[in-house]
Amino acid sequence: MEKLDYLIKYLADENTRINVESHPSTTLEKQRLYHALVNVRPANKISDKYLESEDEYLQYLLSTKGVTKMDDIQTLDETYPDTKIRNSDKMALWRGDITTLEIDAIVNAANSQGLGCFMPLHKCIDNQINTYAGIRLRLECNEYMKTINYHLDTGKAFITGAYNLPSDYVIHTVGPIISTNVTDDDEKLLCDCYVNSLELSRKHDIKNLAFCSISTGEFGYPKTDACRSVLKCVDDYLDKHYDDFDRIVFDVFDQEDVMIYERYIREYR
Repeated sequence: MEKLDYLIKYLADENTRINVESHPSTTLEKQRLYHALVNVRPANKISDKYLESEDEYLQYLLSTKGVTKMDDIQTLDETYPDTKIRNSDKMALWRGDITTLEIDAIVNAANSQGLGCFMPLHKCIDNQINTYAGIRLRLECNEYMKTINYHLDTGKAFITGAYNLPSDYVIHTVGPIISTNVTDDDEKLLCDCYVNSLELSRKHDIKNLAFCSISTGEFGYPKTDACRSVLKCVDDYLDKHYDDFDRIVFDVFDQEDVMIYERYIREYR
């Protein structure tokens, strides 16, 4: 693909520290190289021509993956009619790629640097969101992060555009890192991630929001503990702000996550 070749050449040529020893021939290999080059690129200015080409390429890529519309995701009161979750008509569980979800905003599990994942081809959600949104996302994150000296406290959040994602906004939050057992402070900080994201949503008149599973990947928060805390935290929040939201989606990665959520949705008290 000619446009992809241009993007790769631009990114490789602008960074003298990068030496692309062999140029890939297949589309998949080219996509991986482009992905890696985007991941390691600092938040420096870039040409309008590059951004225009990247927009066209990422929109094409999105069209090949397909988009899930929010209205296609059933709420918990429909999928789990016996649940005791009070606001189940506003909440939903969905397993899928959050970068393909057409919704007002998605929540990114960021790191404290707030500029996206710099590890080439890393599988974390921060990496995926920044890659498929495009370089503009890192540039906007940089504008905010430099106002707070490039350190986002655990539990805090900020909002940006979503660029080439089908959502309108991305909310970035930093979850707690668990090294041993989960403490009360850890649980509070995890809840803060959700509450502060919801508060930002209210300020920007965002009615529909999708959360990834914050802290349960690289940050080591046990999935069962996180699920139990998160369901209660969001349910309690909606008790106070019910009319401000239409749908809160919990996006999970695999079948194990689905089973954990299903268990606590059914056992919720």
